[in-house]
Amino acid sequence: MNKHGMEPLVMPQDTDEHLPDGIGMTEAVEALAAQKARACFDVLKDDPRYDGYLIIGADTIVWKDEIMGKPVDADDAFRMLDKIRGTFHYVVTGICMIDKSSGHETLLSDVTTVHCVAYSDDDIRNYISMAEPYDKAGSYAIQGYFGRYIDHIDGDYENVVGLPFYRIESALKEYI
Repeated sequence: MNKHGMEPLVMPQDTDEHLPDGIGMTEAVEALAAQKARACFDVLKDDPRYDGYLIIGADTIVWKDEIMGKPVDADDAFRMLDKIRGTFHYVVTGICMIDKSSGHETLLSDVTTVHCVAYSDDDIRNYISMAEPYDKAGSYAIQGYFGRYIDHIDGDYENVVGLPFYRIESALKEYI
C-alpha cells in the first residue's frame, strides 16, 4: 500500500480461520477477509479517533485442488511444491472493506493463475533449505527466490504477492 501513496495502520486481529469442508476458493478468502475486517471494526466502532477510517481485511490462499496454506514442515512444503510444478495453480485474495463511520461493507476477491516450470526434486529440496517457504501460502514467494520457477502468470502480480491494489482502488470509488 505504501508504494501506492497510502500508509496503512496495521491492526492484526485474532480470528478463527476454520473453514467448512467443501468451501470454494473465492468463498473461503472472502469469508476469512470478512472475519478479519469485522473483528477490527468491532474493536474500533466506538472509538472516535478512527472516524473516517476505512478498514481493509484481506486473506490470500494458493489453490491447487485444495487450499494450500503455510507448510507445517519440510515434507509438507515438498508436497505442495511438487503438486504445482510443471502446471498451474490459482492465487486467490479476498478483501473486505468496511467504512468505520457508517459500517458500509464491500466484499470482493481476485484470482491470478500462476504457471510453474517443471523444476526438479533437487530444486525443491534446495528451495526448502531456505527460510523463504515456511511462512508462505503454497510454500513459495513469487517475489523471492522461487520467482525463477514461475513461467508466467495470468492476472495481477500484486495479487500473488498478497494484495491486489487495483481491486481496492477501484472499490474505493464508492467510499469517496
